[in-house]
Amino acid sequence: MIRSLSSGGIITNYHCSASCRHCLYRSGPSRDKSYMTEETLRGLLRKGAEPGCRSYHIGGGEPLLNRQGLYRTLEIMAEEEVTVDYLETNASWYKDQESAEKVIDELAARGCTTVMISVCPFHNEFIPLAKMEGVIEACQKRDMPFFIWQEQYYRHLAALDRNRTHSFEEMSRTWGKNYLLNTGKRFGLRMNGRALETYRPFMPHFRAQEIIGDNPGPCTETEETDHFHFDLYGNFIPPDCVGLQVHYSDLGKELPAETYPHYTLLRDRGIGAYYDYAQTRGYADEEKGYVSKCDLCGRISRFILENSPSPSFRDLGPAEYYTER
Repeated sequence: MIRSLSSGGIITNYHCSASCRHCLYRSGPSRDKSYMTEETLRGLLRKGAEPGCRSYHIGGGEPLLNRQGLYRTLEIMAEEEVTVDYLETNASWYKDQESAEKVIDELAARGCTTVMISVCPFHNEFIPLAKMEGVIEACQKRDMPFFIWQEQYYRHLAALDRNRTHSFEEMSRTWGKNYLLNTGKRFGLRMNGRALETYRPFMPHFRAQEIIGDNPGPCTETEETDHFHFDLYGNFIPPDCVGLQVHYSDLGKELPAETYPHYTLLRDRGIGAYYDYAQTRGYADEEKGYVSKCDLCGRISRFILENSPSPSFRDLGPAEYYTER
């Protein structure tokens, strides 16, 4: 049972202007364009306050793809007396200084006090540095506090043409053939979602039984709350367990196994029990093996969804997470 919450984030939308290779949530242009509703936001903010969470960062997807939706999100958070730690943006919405400064003013008027601007090789495959710099300049001119994520890559990107995007293949010709691998090592990625798919070829593989033997007992990650997220559908997502979800209304309660069969099995008995359960449903091991417990878990969950007559489970999703690449 989850009794306390800390360091939370709100995913207003999974729709994004980029399909970054490192994205934990597999956001992208093909994802559902829905935005968090007022009812869902008020509900999860009030529920989150019960175990102690009174501040959140806002991210996506790209939150500013729906400006009016974001503005209303900020207004509701202010009405509910919930603090916005910072707003994440990839700067793809930037057009010119005048309009960007107006956006920053609109954000400030609704209680946003800090903007996080993504500046890294993953984003530069889709967004020119000039747009990122434009948002930085707009923040500076309008006295909006900001920080760059991650600033260590600014020098690299500034050495390239600021006005266009650059693939990792192109960056590798400038910075060395192992640039993608080295970027992953330096970034401090959570190895799940699209990041896991990107870096799986570089990682050692193990048989399922080896992973199970190294990870006996319950999966405690299912109830971790350091940097958790609530998404637009009202789901609580543990920081390392993307693809698993618990509706905010069920937090603080004993979760029924009938409603959350996969989540509770992992939480109570671990990856070994989840693997045994999958095998009774016909799951076959990947020939190349797996790179981690999370890799094995994600493959099993995808198999369950793909091979169920009615592939809709309260605890596995969103469905697009498993179909998006």
